[in-house]
Amino acid sequence: MYGKKGKKMKTAKKVSVIVPCYNAAKYLDQCIGQLLSQTIGMDNMEIILVDDASTDNGETKKLIQRYEHGFPETILAVFLDENRRQGGARNVGVAYAEGEYLTFCDADDWLLEETLEHAYDAAKEYDADVVAFSRKNVYEHGIRVRLEKGARDELFVLEKEEDRKKFLLNVKEEGYSSQNKLFKLSLIRENHIAFAEHLIMEEPSFVLPVRMYVKRYYYLDERLYICFSSPGSTVRDNAAWEKRKWDNLQVWTALLEELACRGVLQVYWQEVEYLFFTLGLGWTLGMLFQRGCILTKDEWKALVGIANRLIPAVRENPYVIHESHPFNQAWNDVLLAVLDMEFTDADVQAANDAMTESARAFSACPVFM
Repeated sequence: MYGKKGKKMKTAKKVSVIVPCYNAAKYLDQCIGQLLSQTIGMDNMEIILVDDASTDNGETKKLIQRYEHGFPETILAVFLDENRRQGGARNVGVAYAEGEYLTFCDADDWLLEETLEHAYDAAKEYDADVVAFSRKNVYEHGIRVRLEKGARDELFVLEKEEDRKKFLLNVKEEGYSSQNKLFKLSLIRENHIAFAEHLIMEEPSFVLPVRMYVKRYYYLDERLYICFSSPGSTVRDNAAWEKRKWDNLQVWTALLEELACRGVLQVYWQEVEYLFFTLGLGWTLGMLFQRGCILTKDEWKALVGIANRLIPAVRENPYVIHESHPFNQAWNDVLLAVLDMEFTDADVQAANDAMTESARAFSACPVFM
């Protein structure tokens, strides 16, 4: 890895924007162009471009270097010697960040021109540690998108345990996504928060610890992040997905261990257990069967063994018992039945059939919207 560690910006920056880049030359002009056009002003921001050991014959590297040379007071380029996937690239960017706040933008996505100004102004007005905003999914790259505003802005003041318990389970509006948020840098560094590396689906490893420590969290009901649904991304490419299909479960397994070390599970175990059940186990299975996967008996044994070891009492979890949404309740019942299977050939066939049928409606589950 190398970069300009000693490089100092002439003025204090309000926001650092970290962009992990891997074979991203096709998309970077749009991403960086929108960042350079931010209404917050270039003097108030820094852009950290982290080349995650791209393998496109230097195309991404050359483009990054060109932008850094063109905007040396705003853009910092960092080049990694090994591929660490997005989580690792973001961690490196955080280490270089000097802004009061930071945010993340994937190289094939982009921010509206107003994004940083609106998010930063909200952070200062409400003294927020985190500002979350909505994103808009698009299926054509580079299209013009206008700002959309809603009327559901909300400040969460998290001083009481009961308030935080409700907040942890509020996963709507991409609650566990990292890109649609502005984070106070001191919150991240003081609590040693980092992404899981060398895995996809890594974002909960960063965002859940943030939600454990944040004191003031503001939701800004504006669509400020534009997410391009790239057909070549790992989560949409079935061939690439096959190699990474257990990453989400690995992320959540490691996250349970980390939260135990942080000493927060005694107070928030029921909430974390439910999140593991739905976002860890449930999301893993939902994504697998949406792609037409059929699990072998050995794969089922391993999966169920992990779940029963880590969340053995989930059947008594009050959020599972009292789930009120019909789809979530039905999906939870399928997951619980899987955890009780005896691994006969008939059980395995029944589990695969039930998952295949349930996965057809999986994307409609509010937990994952």
